[in-house]
Amino acid sequence: MTEQVRYRIDRELAREAERVCKEIGVAPSQVVSMLFAQLVKLRALPFRPSEFPALDDYGATLAEAEAAEERALKEIKADRKAGKVVQLTGKLR
Repeated sequence: MTEQVRYRIDRELAREAERVCKEIGVAPSQVVSMLFAQLVKLRALPFRPSEFPALDDYGATLAEAEAAEERALKEIKADRKAGKVVQLTGKLR
């Protein structure tokens, strides 16, 4: 048995999350269900909230992380333009 619930989420965040869900082949409701299941199982968030979780792990500064992200996004954009990036069409099991 399922229940319909409503939460207020930033519109653009919800749209981007829906796009990512579509890309990886899962429904947003499945993602929320997985998050809630882990939240209940762990009695805590299943991740560490942070602007950039890997900062502590790699000893990087936020400025270094943002610069790396900018370089990566430029590379992805160039790869998309060159036709080197394909969209995932399969489903996760």
